[in-house]
Amino acid sequence: MKILVLSDSHGRKDLALQVLEKEKDCPTVFFLGDGEREAVFIKEAFKDRSFTCVRGNNDYASSFEDVAYKHIDGVTFMACHGHSFDVRFSRRTLFYKAADVRAHIALYGHTHVPLTETDPLSLVCAVNPGALCNGSYCVIEVNKGDYTVTHKHL
Repeated sequence: MKILVLSDSHGRKDLALQVLEKEKDCPTVFFLGDGEREAVFIKEAFKDRSFTCVRGNNDYASSFEDVAYKHIDGVTFMACHGHSFDVRFSRRTLFYKAADVRAHIALYGHTHVPLTETDPLSLVCAVNPGALCNGSYCVIEVNKGDYTVTHKHL
């Protein structure tokens, strides 16, 4: 199964639509904050897909959760924006939280920097898709507990 991961659209509804049209074979979408209006719009426009959305630091008065969890084909995901885990300075707190809830992958945004990093202690994989407003996103392919992360750019 292919999973689309987006974050930090910052008003770029056009790019959100472009990615969803391009990645038609991704039935599951994570939206990691800082673009609640775009997230709500694409959820309505693509009702055939499953969306998990979290609140970013710029999503004022958002109804989205700060952290969300999802199990897909043997892989547990923890999704957040990252600001509440101080990811600009270190991913250590993010790794601790993900390990505590037994997540395999910690998805986060906020920094606008695409990154995939596995913590050598917890073996949690942290994935930042980069900022959609800059054309960055990623696709994660999951198959019976195994996964591959591919960073992409429009």
